[in-house]
Amino acid sequence: MSSVSQGINWPAVALNDLTALNWRSQFDTDFLVYLALGATWITWREGFTIKGHCFAFLSVFLGGMFSFPYLLLATYRTKGDPKMLLLGVHASPTTESKSSVE
Repeated sequence: MSSVSQGINWPAVALNDLTALNWRSQFDTDFLVYLALGATWITWREGFTIKGHCFAFLSVFLGGMFSFPYLLLATYRTKGDPKMLLLGVHASPTTESKSSVE
């Protein structure tokens, strides 16, 4: 937990890391972009429902502890179909991927 290692003032430490313009700021910026894109995709994939927003919140604040099991369960539910996995509720249920037709 960051409050244990960085103290109660961890937001100031994180912001100083972002504004330092060194390798830590690049890593932190890349990580924040990853979290934002991942949360946006999860929300969109779930159809902008309350469940999707809750999942996106959990994805940002729990990181891989939520995202990896979410992807594993989503892959299992879609039987490994990449189109269904990526599109979620936006994939038409009648359209099958080419790999399952062949």
